[in-house]
Amino acid sequence: MNATPPIEVEARLRRLERQNRFLLLLLLGFAVIASIAATHRPSHLSADEITTAHLIIVDNHGKVLHETMGLEGEMYVKRSATIQTTNE
Repeated sequence: MNATPPIEVEARLRRLERQNRFLLLLLLGFAVIASIAATHRPSHLSADEITTAHLIIVDNHGKVLHETMGLEGEMYVKRSATIQTTNE
């Protein structure tokens, strides 16, 4: 049986611990960058504003009620449904 001297085992353990610390720091760095990127919102948008070039409004059955599209600075209504109200 070929036994490894304790000095070599200790050196190997220290090297592995050093590599694990480096990998852990690298992982934490990526996590910090990802969390910053996920919470960053462009400065021109506010919390109560929605920006889109194409808007479709549907009812609870998926029927299109209104569809608009912005193109080259103009807004076009592609289709619009007649809204019916019921009096109870």
